[in-house]
Amino acid sequence: MERVPLSWIAKGRISESDLALASTTPVLGQYAPTFGWADDWGWYWEYLDAYIFIPEAAFAVKLKTRQIWKPGFEFDSGSETLNQKLLAEWERRKCFRSLWDASKNALIWGNSYIESVDNSEARWAEGTPADVAQGASYKWSTGEPGMATVNPTGAPRPLKSFKPATKFYGLKNTDPRTFRIQIHPQRWDPSPNIPPMPSSGVESDWDEPHSTVKIEKYIQRRWAGPLSPTAVLGSNTELDFHPDQVLCLQFNKITGGIYGYSTYRETLFALKGYVLMLQFLPTIVQKRADSTLHVKLGGVHFTENGQQVSVIPTGGEILGQKQAIENRMPGEDVYTDIDTTMEEVYKGKGGTERIDTFLEYYKERVLLGLGIPLTVATMTGGQEIKWGTLNFELMEDETREYQQQVEDLVVDYVNPRLLMNLRPGRQLGDGPEVDIRRKSKK
Repeated sequence: MERVPLSWIAKGRISESDLALASTTPVLGQYAPTFGWADDWGWYWEYLDAYIFIPEAAFAVKLKTRQIWKPGFEFDSGSETLNQKLLAEWERRKCFRSLWDASKNALIWGNSYIESVDNSEARWAEGTPADVAQGASYKWSTGEPGMATVNPTGAPRPLKSFKPATKFYGLKNTDPRTFRIQIHPQRWDPSPNIPPMPSSGVESDWDEPHSTVKIEKYIQRRWAGPLSPTAVLGSNTELDFHPDQVLCLQFNKITGGIYGYSTYRETLFALKGYVLMLQFLPTIVQKRADSTLHVKLGGVHFTENGQQVSVIPTGGEILGQKQAIENRMPGEDVYTDIDTTMEEVYKGKGGTERIDTFLEYYKERVLLGLGIPLTVATMTGGQEIKWGTLNFELMEDETREYQQQVEDLVVDYVNPRLLMNLRPGRQLGDGPEVDIRRKSKK
């Protein structure tokens, strides 16, 4: 409310329902085209911190990334000559490195947005900044007399024209924290990925449909996410990309939404608890590793003639002994005379009797949430081998799901771009369609 002038509401430019929509962005984001941020976008920084600072979390992502790419891939076009040319162009454009990093990004954040660096050109129309910022319906002019187009969803900056690519230069990895997806909530996209280009003289067999919700554009913030210095969603704060200019790799989709979800999401709170314990437990253990002691000083001495004499230390002597005991290092032995005795106030196994078990429980809970076999990463061992075998099978199944998504991305988006570079005049979408297949394990 503070960021929207009240006069806009009075004039009908902004309604209270628009403000309610804006305030519920985390819930409605994937369905409201103007506010299409992932509902867990606020945790993206937590995901990155987990990868950087928690070895178990980093191990999980690195392991799964290696599993995805470990078998390797080879092209299948029906022509060995074309396969070799395509492989050479693949290596020349360094696609493997980009897709490797994209796989890791998708595991960390759930989404990876790869810009297709090519010579395509998209032109976008500007709407009324105040209106489009709140998702209001509006009309915009096509530039021709008497012609206007209605934008019923109120999505900002609709597309005016798009020139498909004819030359491909490489794949550019981006920061998923700065990207969001804009969809048309009432439209389905049955059209081919890239329309046929008969002008090339080659008949196109590019008839694979998107078969998904209509993605109108990918939007990248010049600032890190929706908390930018201005509320106006203008071109000075956002960059628009045509759907054919961004390759999107997504893992772990749930709820039928348009965003993937991080590998860390379902175990994030366990990760936080585990990290806090690792951070603070050494200090706690240092303070409480030794049980509470009752120290007795003095006793009964015998003189030379056999007479018993009670020796009672002075306050200074007691204080000096107290400081000597308190100032010792944890675990350091204590040396006293024969008259000093020490007893535990609370008899037991010590203050650390359950810390190791508690840490191990949290660690196994974290690894289970990350999908890592306990037989691989558990220090204590002793896990039942049958459970370890089953866990490996589950991880292989999960890896295969990721590999299938990577294969689809390469077949539908990467290979057609590489093919453009193999022959002058080839258009994006011209055949043949080139599949990839995993190599057999060695």
